[in-house]
Amino acid sequence: MEMIEGGLSGVELFAGVDPEALREIERRCRWQRYVAGEQVFDRDSDTLDVYFVIEGSVRILTQAADREVALADVLAGNYFGELAAIDGLKRSARVVATRDSVLASLDGVPFVACMRDFPDIAIRVLTRLARVVRALDQRVTQLSTQNESQRIYGELIRLAQPDPGRPQGWYIPDMPNHKEIASWAGTSREAVAQAIGELARHGVVRRRTMGLVICDWSRLQLLARADAA
Repeated sequence: MEMIEGGLSGVELFAGVDPEALREIERRCRWQRYVAGEQVFDRDSDTLDVYFVIEGSVRILTQAADREVALADVLAGNYFGELAAIDGLKRSARVVATRDSVLASLDGVPFVACMRDFPDIAIRVLTRLARVVRALDQRVTQLSTQNESQRIYGELIRLAQPDPGRPQGWYIPDMPNHKEIASWAGTSREAVAQAIGELARHGVVRRRTMGLVICDWSRLQLLARADAA
């Protein structure tokens, strides 16, 4: 597809960059549409491009034993793929579009040149990498210290929102399918179905059309703790 003039202006990484310099970066990008579910690149591929999410969102996935584990969702205005551009090594994860998306990609060499030419960009990249390391530390701890059920309960807590229909109540208005929850919890669809079924049988949750009502928020929090029995 053709270049989108001003498309990179919504990417936080380029905040404050001179408009003419930003237009030159845009001219060097490749622009492509992806449909939901389409792969952007696979693990171990040797491309070095950095991708900027102009519209939509993508998910970063890695392989753990016999299943894929979700590492992060990258939304519009953010970017991904910078590790390969910086160290020149193969991709460490797989990326797929979770919604119909527009991505701009910049080859690794000019991306590193941008970091040299614009110190603010380099600092933002380093800051983001520090956040990624911290998040992965927490993810490793979660996967190594919690059992499957606890990770599933933790994911339900992460998805929950205050319920406007119940004072101090919580619910998940748009419940993801079991496969998606399993990818974040590092488990199987069967384990997710069993864990949610157990919660329902004990009155901790109940279904509401396309959502899930959390009837006993305190109990769910207790179950999700790493030291819960």
